[in-house]
Amino acid sequence: MKLKKLFKFAICILSLILTIIYIIYRIFYTLPTSLGALSLILAIIILLVEIWESIDFFTYFINILLTNKKSPKIPDFNIIKGIPDIDVFIATYNESPNILTRTIEACKNMEYPDKNKIHIYVCDDGDRLEIKDLTIKMNVNYISRSNRKDAKAGNYNNALLKTTSPYIATFDSDMAPTKDFLLTTLPFFYKEKNVGFVQLPQSFINPDIFQYRLKMQNKIPFEQDYFYHSIQIAKNKTNSVVYCGTNALFSRQSLKDANGFATGTLSEDIATGMIIESKGYKGIALNKIGAYGICVNDFSAFAKQRTRWARGCIQMLKKYKILTIKGLSIRQKLEYMSCVSYWFFGIRRLIYLLAPLLFSIFGIIVVDCNLLTFISIWLPTYVLKRFGLDIIEGNKRSSTWNKIYETILTPVLCFKVLAEFIGFKQTNFNVTPKNTSNYTMEKENKKVLSWHLSLFILNIIGFIMCIARVYDNSIENYILSFVWTFSNIFYLFISIVFDLRYKRYDYKNFVPNKINKYSKLALIRREK
Repeated sequence: MKLKKLFKFAICILSLILTIIYIIYRIFYTLPTSLGALSLILAIIILLVEIWESIDFFTYFINILLTNKKSPKIPDFNIIKGIPDIDVFIATYNESPNILTRTIEACKNMEYPDKNKIHIYVCDDGDRLEIKDLTIKMNVNYISRSNRKDAKAGNYNNALLKTTSPYIATFDSDMAPTKDFLLTTLPFFYKEKNVGFVQLPQSFINPDIFQYRLKMQNKIPFEQDYFYHSIQIAKNKTNSVVYCGTNALFSRQSLKDANGFATGTLSEDIATGMIIESKGYKGIALNKIGAYGICVNDFSAFAKQRTRWARGCIQMLKKYKILTIKGLSIRQKLEYMSCVSYWFFGIRRLIYLLAPLLFSIFGIIVVDCNLLTFISIWLPTYVLKRFGLDIIEGNKRSSTWNKIYETILTPVLCFKVLAEFIGFKQTNFNVTPKNTSNYTMEKENKKVLSWHLSLFILNIIGFIMCIARVYDNSIENYILSFVWTFSNIFYLFISIVFDLRYKRYDYKNFVPNKINKYSKLALIRREK
């Protein structure tokens, strides 16, 4: 075991060293300073994107090197002296009674020494009579309000004013907690000082949209597992654990000191956790699954969900001024900045999908150097970074799948994230619909497919032109474009397959959180 850890450590260090060498080489030896303004401007844009990606890479690997990614040990429940009251908030707006019934039933079935001290509240921002009748039928409390100001955050803040328990659990309408949710989370508030909230992962009873459309349920993990079981757990070390809007238990005092749930952003959950931590409270993330929800299963809903998350993080950056907020350490601020930076991957990926075409189609040189020297420095860096991620994350994520996910989402997020950043703010909070069924390709899906097809065709043209020009020039001049465009073609092809698989089908033998070895070959291997 020690040898394995030492090997991973060595891979991380070597990857960091090679990346630094590569960036220095790119800055001082590859810019086309004598080939005209257009070449230089485009080259600088691509270089800045590479530096930006390297900073994210440094942040990730530093977390790997300096943190223990083991989930905190769950304290014995018997350390609690005096069983406290707990309020359970279930947020809903337009979800069906059937979905809510499942969640309410699960909340009622949570184990607790004195169930009379569990107070369940359905916080209905839709002010619906049918939901009020459901709560009466199921013998739980109902809270509504006359307006929807501040959306989900306002809904919870309204509930805070009407409840009194010292602890508050929050669940989305589709997130049904496991029986041991309270037994798992509550002891942390008694074992450690100043615990503000305990966050458990999200998991789902159905495949996510990537597993579903690519027909790889039980072959690849939930797309969000990488965050919940790797990145989030590492954040325990820096006290920058992200509150994810559901599956969490809070102390009321921490919410009071934070002036309630954060408003003014579509990502009220992340902002709430950040403010609580800035007040000196601790956020704790666990690996243990504490609730199962219903995953988004149509493309329009998926696109709206990811757009809301992305724009919400940018709004959080602007409103709460992450880099200057009081109470957070530099490391905490960098961690939250990485949450924001992540959502710009669509812009980076679009540039990478277009960059090799500048040379292969238009003949614009953006890397001016001896290409064999360039490749001898770039290739080991690239291969080691990919290898490092694959061996470190194992069954949670691979470099190949990471780029597939990013390529699929690029047309969804690229321009909307850019629009939000430059000031075109989206304020309406759209609840993500669940269990919807579409048998025709949706408008949003068609739009994304057209983008993927266009980029695919351009890269095919670029690849063919590289082949044609090899006859007149040395192959070494085009080898980088060969590799780059071929890689883009692969990722775009998978994206097109994803786009075209919009019809519903009955999946079988799906088991949440159970997968075979996470392999790049999962794309071509099929179960018999």
